[in-house]
Amino acid sequence: MGFLDALLGRTKPAQANLDRLFGLSGARLSLEAAEGLVPTGQAGVCFKPTAGQDFAATEKEFNELLNLDDPDALGGTKAALSESMDAFGYRWVVLSSDDFDGLVTSVHLVNSTLQDHGYGPTLLCSVFGFHPGPDSAATGTPSHLFLVYLYKRGAFYPFVPTGTEKRDSEAELRLRNELANDLTVEADLDRWFPLWDLPVH
Repeated sequence: MGFLDALLGRTKPAQANLDRLFGLSGARLSLEAAEGLVPTGQAGVCFKPTAGQDFAATEKEFNELLNLDDPDALGGTKAALSESMDAFGYRWVVLSSDDFDGLVTSVHLVNSTLQDHGYGPTLLCSVFGFHPGPDSAATGTPSHLFLVYLYKRGAFYPFVPTGTEKRDSEAELRLRNELANDLTVEADLDRWFPLWDLPVH
């Protein structure tokens, strides 16, 4: 940051760092140990395409990348992929896989593919679903948790919806502390945006 930036209170924006997605492997273990939460097997990548962009060509490319005939591709894991548009005009690429590490790798690949095709400025977030495992006995464990990765911030935050446009802020703050050793957590709570009616379970 230059002298004038410091003087005028300007700060450089955080940079996207997709490799931070791989911290989710450690976060998964922490969530299971502390909260009894396990992955749902679904994740989503959200972006807002601009007029004139050829999404069909991009979709075809990462469909091919994620469904390679090679049985050893992505560690032997294939991620099922679907695509939808929400009520606000945001496009979601939803991925499903029983292998969580493979799912994270696939989400990284989708983000990278979109970024390489010029969608970087429109990428918003990636979302990973968690729910209580069969052996969960922790008191206060959320019935559903989403870990949200903010592409432009290079950071995560926990989102715990509890009903129609309601969230459990107390649980989110507790989870922030539990995830701090594994993930870069967004420090600005005002950026912990609620994501209602997610296409990810």
